[in-house]
Formats: sequence, structure tokens, C-alpha cells
Amino acid sequence: MANITTKDTHFDKVYGSFLDNTIQLSDFQEKMKNRVKTAFTLMLDRKTRDQVSKILQDQFEVSQATAYRDIGNALKIYGDVGKADKEGMRFLIFEYNQQALDIAFKEKNLAEIGKGLDRMIKLADFDGDDKLVNLDKIKNMDITITLDTQSKKGIDKIVSGGVVDLNDFEAEDTDFEELKEEEDEE
Repeated sequence: MANITTKDTHFDKVYGSFLDNTIQLSDFQEKMKNRVKTAFTLMLDRKTRDQVSKILQDQFEVSQATAYRDIGNALKIYGDVGKADKEGMRFLIFEYNQQALDIAFKEKNLAEIGKGLDRMIKLADFDGDDKLVNLDKIKNMDITITLDTQSKKGIDKIVSGGVVDLNDFEAEDTDFEELKEEEDEE
């Protein structure tokens, strides 16, 4: 039997508190939120995940597993709400590139400025085609369908009469009962 729960997890509550500051957090959840913010701040300061993990373990007296879980949660929260780790890492790389670009501007290093701008264009996906449809994916292709003999005979019989009107075919009606939404009286 499956274990189904409808309660929010600690992460759900912390995550929600970033979006809605009226959400009340327990002491444990406040500490978790503080660790998540610290983890992301450290990553912005060019710390590796291993370095961030060690700092979290020392500063907050948590296990290595908890520290890495907080790092993952930081990337989920600060990246994109629904896109998790990839967007968080993209944001970090974009920030690092911005800092490198600032240095290049101060040093008036045109080659590095150009490289930095190229990287930012690639990260922001400005160089991608804005096509709505990938025509290569819908090109003409052969599709082979295997049918049993009875199905093939049935289709041949329907098609032999010419154009097939899919709105006018013999179908068996079945009884049904329309369900109405009931309003909760609370």
C-alpha cells in the first residue's frame, strides 16, 4: 500500500516563504531557510559545493548530507521556481561572467570584453533561433503500422467506399451519469 501524504514538507514551507512572506515557519524551518540563503550566498562568492558544504557543517553544526541537501535546495529556490538545478547553475555562471566582464571593462581589455559578451549571449540563449517549429522534426517520414488480419479487413472495408466520414459511423451509445461538483460547506 502506498504512503500518501498531503502535508507540506519542510522544504515546501521554506520554498513557499520565499514567495509569500506571510507563511509562518517553525524554528527548524527558519534555520533551514537561513542555511539555504547562506549556501547560495557562498556559491555566489565562487565557493565550490565542497567548500560550501564544509562551511555549512561548521557554521550551523549540521551533517554533510544536510549541508549538500541545503545546497541543492538553494539551487532549486534561487534558480527558477520550476526548473531547479540547471537554472540555478546558469544564474551562478552568469554572475561569475558579469564579474569577469566588469574586470575586463576596468582594464579596457577589448578581447576579454568580447569573450564575456559572447558567453553572456550564449547563456541567455540570445543566439538561438526563435523558430516556433523545428521543421527537421516534422519532415516527411515513413511510418510502418502492423495490424492483425481482422483489423486490416475492417479498415479495408471502411476505406473501400471512398471518403470516410468519421462523424458518421456506427457507435454504440452507453448510459452515463453526469457528475456535479459539490460545494464544500465549511
